Order: sequence, then structure tokens, then C-alpha cells
Amino acid sequence: MPVHATYDLLTDPPRPVESPFELAARRIMATWLETRCVVATPDDLRLATQFLRQVGVRLEPISAFEVRLVSERGRSTVLTREAAVMTAIRSLVTFEAQRASAIARAA
Repeated sequence: MPVHATYDLLTDPPRPVESPFELAARRIMATWLETRCVVATPDDLRLATQFLRQVGVRLEPISAFEVRLVSERGRSTVLTREAAVMTAIRSLVTFEAQRASAIARAA
């Protein structure tokens, strides 16, 4: 059953998008929920690579379907393109949670 809600954008504006990957992550997750299949395009991987670089992780292409994920400490693992994008989404959620707790502590 749909719930009708009103959101006041003037008194409580949404936070600005800081990374294009945030928008891609929302689309990827919506597609995943609808189809039960994670699909990651080369553009999704490019956006995930840019985001992960911000949090200290590098993605190195190996083939059209696999990438190497390298941490700040130099540890690496080989993942599919889809798994790499899901790793970026999990990192985005963690990054957002850490930022929210830092803001709460400052308040």
C-alpha cells in the first residue's frame, strides 16, 4: 500500500551529491532489486574507480571482466567488474555512515 508523504525542501534541503558514483549506485541498486542481478557497465566501473580512489583504494583493469582491487596497504584481490562495483557501493555506505557519526559528534 503506497504511503503519501510530504518533504519540505525549503527547510530541510537534501545534501549535495559529492560524487557521480552516488547517483550510479542508486541506479545499480534499483536495477538489482528489480532484476535480482547486478549489472555493471564500463561506465559504472569508471565511476566506481573514481570513488574508490577517494577512499584510498585503486582498481586496476585486468581484462574486460576482471579488475584488481589494491588497498592503501598494498593488499590486492582480483574481482569481477560487478563485484568491484558492489565493493564500491559498500564503501560508499560505510563512508556515509562515518561522515554522519562525525557530524553527530560535532553537534
